[in-house]
Amino acid sequence: MKCLPICLLVGALYLTAHCDSALEAVTEDDSNVNIEYADPSLLLNNIQLSSKSTFARASAYGGELTRMHFMYGSTYQNAFNGSSFDNIHSNAYTKVFIDTQTLLSNTSSDAFYNHFGVAKILKAYTMILMVDLFGDIPYSKSLDGTELNPPLQDDAFIYEEALKLLDEAIIDLENPVSLPGTETDLFFPNLSMSERIQAWKRVANTIKFKAYLNTREPEHINQLLSDGELILYHDHDFEFKYSTQQSNPDSRHPSFARNYMDNSWVFEMLANSYMNMLLTDKTFIDPRINYYIYRQDIAEDYLEDYFHSISPEHFDEDDPFCLLPYGYIGMDHLSSICIMYISHLPIATYGIYPAGGAFDEDKGGFADSHLGLQGAGIEPILLSAFTHFMIAEAELLLRNNPSNARASLQTALEHSFNKVADFGQPFAAGTPFEITDSTISAYQAVVLERFDAAPTSSEKMRVIAREYYFALWGNGYEAYNLMRRTGFPDRDDNLQPALTPSSGNWPRSVLYPASMVNRNDNVEQKTMDDMLQGPFWDPSKGSTKFNF
Repeated sequence: MKCLPICLLVGALYLTAHCDSALEAVTEDDSNVNIEYADPSLLLNNIQLSSKSTFARASAYGGELTRMHFMYGSTYQNAFNGSSFDNIHSNAYTKVFIDTQTLLSNTSSDAFYNHFGVAKILKAYTMILMVDLFGDIPYSKSLDGTELNPPLQDDAFIYEEALKLLDEAIIDLENPVSLPGTETDLFFPNLSMSERIQAWKRVANTIKFKAYLNTREPEHINQLLSDGELILYHDHDFEFKYSTQQSNPDSRHPSFARNYMDNSWVFEMLANSYMNMLLTDKTFIDPRINYYIYRQDIAEDYLEDYFHSISPEHFDEDDPFCLLPYGYIGMDHLSSICIMYISHLPIATYGIYPAGGAFDEDKGGFADSHLGLQGAGIEPILLSAFTHFMIAEAELLLRNNPSNARASLQTALEHSFNKVADFGQPFAAGTPFEITDSTISAYQAVVLERFDAAPTSSEKMRVIAREYYFALWGNGYEAYNLMRRTGFPDRDDNLQPALTPSSGNWPRSVLYPASMVNRNDNVEQKTMDDMLQGPFWDPSKGSTKFNF
């Protein structure tokens, strides 16, 4: 079994956290369209690829902030720098925003109304994402080509503009004269024209739903629930599908391409905090873990030295420190000290869901490129399970209906488990780790018992949020929104503290991209205090609750 030398591991960790190109989506070799010669379909392809890549980057950084993925550094201040977010800035402004503007202004044929609708949806989604991450951003004057230093605009205004754009998109989609070919749709490529229109309308409405959930607007939530045109079933899921193609371009899931390298090492470190919660949150191990995580070694003899180590004084008894049992080898939050314990060990990596890796059959083995789905994973942007978790939150906190919230929670769990189980077939079939109906029922029973026993709405929300967090594997962006919006999961849910007891302010918004600050005299980089101020919808702006 090959292992990673310390010096290479440190270098890999640093690159994983900080190198923009490392998280660049690998399907974008042909995405830089020369707009002078681009037809509307090529522009739409580029908008789709760029919006997917913007999501992937936001998901990666959100995953680090929420302890789903390993965060490199010793404090929140040195975990990131402005250049960490340059790729998000580039994809959003120079690709999604500009290409959409070009498509809308340079295309006059009525036959492309469907293109307009899809482009507007993806632009609106990206606008909302940018506000969720950064708060106030330059917007209107940054796209007119005349202002070299566009001013920051109020993030609430940009949310409103995005919601208006979603309404416009739905009208465009319903235009009866539009008849583009399905080859221009990278998210719903195999549907008929009418099915694609309905699919994108559901996406638009679900984006609106999550935005209104952030802003706590029950009247809009009620209307969307009444209309019912949301992502409610698996065949509605808004996801980007990768393939097994390895070159020209490499179209595999980036987490697979970076970590399943034949006879080599795993490049990225997973977070002990998240794996520990999957292992210990209940009296049994979360059945999804064999789908989420692939272990290269399941031996436990390496734990002998670990038990002689001393964890930091501010850690609780249940907090992991450097090593977890059963081969779930990762890194602690904001800590590199674990390298001394794991440098000789084969670390755990991404599994079959959603990265298209290997299903963990409790056997171990190299993470090589011929295993599992060989990279044919997904970006889980908005799934039916996510919608039902959000509905549960809305029913509990906005509609004051715990009974409906409980029912939606039960449905959300079913959708999460079925999604993961379907992904693992046929590799999981017949193994002790296969998710079955009885598996789902047993898990639901435990969660619903907790929900029923929770004495207050706040504690019931804790149950919903924790389960949503477990279902969000692969989508750190929504996990980041969840924690800011609800305050859960938190330290009491066994989120691991940083190695340093004074880790600084947990960012409720992130630094502005260096490329934005350096090129725009009207944008000043945020201070750590500024980063405590989340987007306008953040109900706990300035809170230090997550400073641990």
